Amino acid sequence: MEESRAIPNDIERFTDELRRQDLARKTLVNYRSDLLNVARWFEGSRGEPFTAAAITPTDLRDYRAHLMTVEGKKPATVNRRLAALRKFFGWAKGVGLIVDRPTDTVRGVEASPRSPKSLDRREADRLLREVEREGNKRDIAILQTLRHTGLRVGELTALTLRDITISERKGNVTVRSGKGGKYRVVPLNLDARRALEQYLAVRPKMVDEHVFISQRGAGIGAQAIENVVKKYARRARLEDVSPHTLRHTFGKSALDAGVDLVTVAALMGHDSVETTAIYTHPSARDLEQAVEKLAHN
Repeated sequence: MEESRAIPNDIERFTDELRRQDLARKTLVNYRSDLLNVARWFEGSRGEPFTAAAITPTDLRDYRAHLMTVEGKKPATVNRRLAALRKFFGWAKGVGLIVDRPTDTVRGVEASPRSPKSLDRREADRLLREVEREGNKRDIAILQTLRHTGLRVGELTALTLRDITISERKGNVTVRSGKGGKYRVVPLNLDARRALEQYLAVRPKMVDEHVFISQRGAGIGAQAIENVVKKYARRARLEDVSPHTLRHTFGKSALDAGVDLVTVAALMGHDSVETTAIYTHPSARDLEQAVEKLAHN
């Protein structure tokens, strides 16, 4: 619920402008919440009302330090709050409330780069084992395709029968409109080919052209794919696993296996190898294993 205390007028005016821009409700709520947080801190620590004109770069540096040392916020949260403030002060300058933006000289917090969450081989096998126990050919094909192609969930749901090509020794999947409208062809390895072949053999004919369909015969959406992955992840006692986790698993596994960055970037549909390079950073598990190696047996 919104705080009973008065909302600073400048924040109220700013959020009114965001409403006029027809931003998503969640985005507007996040901006408002982040700005109210800094307003509470400012009024409590400085003893004066929050206004755009009252804030100085020193105030923002102190607020940044407060978030990190007192509230214990992670760099991502601190940087998100600072991003909200940059948006706010950009608006304040535009409407003449301030001359200079105090955020211009305040840097964000640098975090040690970490590889996004992925599954190791044993965890991926645990997940697959659960779906194999269920025996649902469609679900097996969904998980194996995500695991071995790195497709985004939206790319998976958009696949049609003409996008799958399988022969005795090879196969591929065609992504006709990936992120940014990009077209790419991703090879299918043996595990993915077998899973898709077995699913297509039992898939009802004369229904929706999408590869993955519901019991009603219509193409399934992203939320349905999400539910499938989470269902078997719970059974495998794996936490925080989503279709995107399997995409990350594909990227990291490929690089760990010695595939070069340019090739992995092409397979995943990345615009730049710099995006793919995130998988070269150590994950939390990598760091834990490195430290464990130093322990006495």
